[in-house]
Amino acid sequence: MSTPAAPPGPGRPRTGSGAPSLSPARPSAPRGGSLAVVAAIAAGMVVPVQARLNGELSHRLDDGIAAAAISFSGGLVLLSVLAIFSPGLRGALGRLAGAARDGRLPRRYLLAGVLGGTFALAQSTAALVTGIAVFTVSAIAGQTLGGLIVDARGIGGGLKQRPGATRLTGAAVILVAAVVSALPRLTGTPAPAEVILPALAAIAAGFLLGVQQALNGASTATSGSPLAATWLNFFVGAAFLVVTWAAKALVRGTSSHALPTSWWVYLGGLCGVVFIGASAFLVRRIGVLLLSMASIAGQLAGSIALDFLVPSGGRSPSPLTVLGALLTFAAVWIASRRPRDTDGQ
Repeated sequence: MSTPAAPPGPGRPRTGSGAPSLSPARPSAPRGGSLAVVAAIAAGMVVPVQARLNGELSHRLDDGIAAAAISFSGGLVLLSVLAIFSPGLRGALGRLAGAARDGRLPRRYLLAGVLGGTFALAQSTAALVTGIAVFTVSAIAGQTLGGLIVDARGIGGGLKQRPGATRLTGAAVILVAAVVSALPRLTGTPAPAEVILPALAAIAAGFLLGVQQALNGASTATSGSPLAATWLNFFVGAAFLVVTWAAKALVRGTSSHALPTSWWVYLGGLCGVVFIGASAFLVRRIGVLLLSMASIAGQLAGSIALDFLVPSGGRSPSPLTVLGALLTFAAVWIASRRPRDTDGQ
């Protein structure tokens, strides 16, 4: 499958005529260096906060799809208000629309928000069947596989990076870390026959998340603003989830629960803005695989911090969960130490 060329980003230098070079740069280390990796870890730490907020909203509404739709809609409202007062963001959105109209950006890239909405939908449905532990391991497996394939193919116009020994080793370690961290929660998992299809759905959703990050990188390179790509994600994702919720309501009816009055349960959208915006900015600097691995490390570290500061169900994180988190950081370190000759096409 051929990948449409995207506008030049950090890894696609321009020639003297202003056209993008056909031969991408070959860095000896991940673009953006260690600061970009640290930023990806920090962005990942926002995800458990978002999950806790959306989980609370889902519990109070007794409707996971409605909670996901509200979260995405909240992020869209925040970004739209920002666009009203930000000429720079409005200009970036205009450049994005213009690039889609004249073919410089494939129009299907504009639908990246559907992939994020699909992941949110899987969280609110498949996780109820598989349990959080199996869903987490399956989603991480999908993200890791997606990162390897997306980077190898250069999907979204990013720099192609072959899956060399260090990247494959890091990917293997991150999968081991996911299993180790989930072991304490695997005791109540349903029988394998009951979870196989939802687990496959979680793997697919994790894979699509990696593709979404690559497409967001292309949109960011085109518009010159990660916020423009983030606004587009929330616009498309909110529309997708609202339509999905409406279809569910027509078939099964709506929940009788009223909207919560606690303002803080609606902050999941803000967390999503931070994570998606940071990912859109960082993906072309360190690649999809390293971005996914760093954000996973941040997610596990953030989950442990939350469990210590605001325990859920009165339980503290187990030693295995802490060990799993430490292993994710080791995996990030391994994958980031990429030899020069593993780059290229």
